[in-house]
Amino acid sequence: MITDFARCADADWRMLMPVLNKDDLRELDREFTKYQYIADDKAVVWARIMHPWKPSDNNVGGGRSTGISKPEEEIALKLDDNPQWQRLELREQHCKAAIERMDDEQYNIYKLRYRAGNYYDWNTVGKLLHYSHAQIYRKRYALLALLAQECGMLSKDETKTGSSIMD
Repeated sequence: MITDFARCADADWRMLMPVLNKDDLRELDREFTKYQYIADDKAVVWARIMHPWKPSDNNVGGGRSTGISKPEEEIALKLDDNPQWQRLELREQHCKAAIERMDDEQYNIYKLRYRAGNYYDWNTVGKLLHYSHAQIYRKRYALLALLAQECGMLSKDETKTGSSIMD
């Protein structure tokens, strides 16, 4: 029985580099979708952090507080300690960086897929931009690979994105 590695032994070494599978692409697609609501999500988390529910204090006229007296420091510490806030910040960072790296064509596809008022699936985006099924899915891969590179799922080296395998 010949293993995949044995079959690829004579192939170009770039063929052995990691590529995005179907599950990775679905996850990255969801990240871009969630990014569209990042401001709302951050506002909800911020409100929960800044105004937590507290039971009523029966100690009226009580003693001194031992907490931090500077509200700016308290806010910064609360945000730094909250994993949900950190995750949202990281998602925003990665998505912004990926969007900045997009060319005009990729950005148009991004706007149609994620920012349009209507929900367009990939086939509809392809039809609107006059791409075949195979073309739009290749462009989808390239677009999502930018986000994967920012997230650290792929190296930013072009040989690992699968785009230059045929060089």
